[in-house]
Amino acid sequence: MGLGRRLLVWLAWCAVLTASLNLLMVSRIKTNSFTSRDHHPNPLPTSALPNYNRRKEKVYLQGEVYATRELLNPEKYELNRTGLQMLSSLYKHLPAIRVQYSTISPQLMDIVQKLKSDITRRGVTDDPWDLARKWAKPRSLVPESAPGLGDVLAALSTAPITAADIGYRGTQLKASLKLKGGQIVIFKPLRYSRDELIEGIYSGFDRHNGEIAAFHLSRLLGLRMVPLTVGRNVSLKKQILPVSTRRLSKTFLPGKAGQLCFYGVCHYCQRNMSVCEDFHSLEGTVIMFLPKKLRLLEEPHPWRRTYAKNKFTKWEKNESYCESVSRSSHAPRLLHLMDAAVFDFLIQNGDRHHYAHVSGASDFPVVLIDNGKSFGDAYVDHMDVLAPLLQCCRLHQTTYERLVLLSGGGMSRALKELLALDPVAPVLTEAHLHAMDRRVKHILAALSACREKKGGWHNVLF
Repeated sequence: MGLGRRLLVWLAWCAVLTASLNLLMVSRIKTNSFTSRDHHPNPLPTSALPNYNRRKEKVYLQGEVYATRELLNPEKYELNRTGLQMLSSLYKHLPAIRVQYSTISPQLMDIVQKLKSDITRRGVTDDPWDLARKWAKPRSLVPESAPGLGDVLAALSTAPITAADIGYRGTQLKASLKLKGGQIVIFKPLRYSRDELIEGIYSGFDRHNGEIAAFHLSRLLGLRMVPLTVGRNVSLKKQILPVSTRRLSKTFLPGKAGQLCFYGVCHYCQRNMSVCEDFHSLEGTVIMFLPKKLRLLEEPHPWRRTYAKNKFTKWEKNESYCESVSRSSHAPRLLHLMDAAVFDFLIQNGDRHHYAHVSGASDFPVVLIDNGKSFGDAYVDHMDVLAPLLQCCRLHQTTYERLVLLSGGGMSRALKELLALDPVAPVLTEAHLHAMDRRVKHILAALSACREKKGGWHNVLF
């Protein structure tokens, strides 16, 4: 055999060996990941291992991935995306912030214990629905001190289901349930395992566990504008189907293994996207409907995304975009929109194309509903979710103080303790919890850059 032919054979064997090793790695990843409970394979693109090498729009800094947006032509896009120039200043301030906020505050656990006490205490009320209705106000859906919260959450997770119907309008599968006593709730079913990686800031199905984490995070931040939310296991066969309306029951079908499944009615609800119970129950999240006295209005979010590749919004092209928002109808709620930006960045929710507020005063806070597009990828931070804060450079003093309190690893520790009390715990993986610690530092670095730009905290914190 000639030398050239031997070389070709050797190269062929190397290619086969490399392909075999790659296949083995992928098989190991898939074996360790979640086996879907859906009736059919998940049709939406997800990945067990992100391919960061092909994403040229990412900025790599000290081993962490900072993402701005998925792009078809990243070189051209970044050349014209001038609205996020403050990111470079954020990165400059980040090393000092890491040093300054490296330890947990000794005052943190006092706050956590008070929040936990509200959840663990029982027997405060005999009418949890009435108590929750009294709590709900335009500026806060649950009070800072909430004795009886444990009774309300327990009722949401255990009260008998007396009726079931299709969920309200939207793109995601959900069911509307009536619980004993007349309380209406939304049930969002499990779609992914806790450790499944969803690429893209608004890709995939809603994450039901993200709704639970969002509720407890809102209390930690002192915002308290997320509807009461708790995990719950339900039996489709015994609890849902017997009390379902005809239009919901028509979407039930047997799974391949004989278990009961349903696909509901929504914009993207299809037979091949059904979810199934595991022969006993289906895990999900129950979200309490707000009382009728609070009439919600929705406004187009001034920093909403285009949902189109290589198409710019005004805020992406204009670093002074906040000035025009300050002169618009959104101006009275501008600081509340900053709070929402901080909240959405921590959970990595890039899908708030509209924001809700209670009808009435022009300065009512943002009601933080629909938080399912969150916690997709613990190893990526989409920095453009912070665009409102980076461009406006202003925030409530109370929100800033709470972020400082939760820095140094305090966010993950506090949230872990609160989420451990939920019926479907563990709610988040360690990777997602630690990602939130990292994002707290990003926000503090952004605010430090703002202080430098604006000439002092008195021009940033209000």
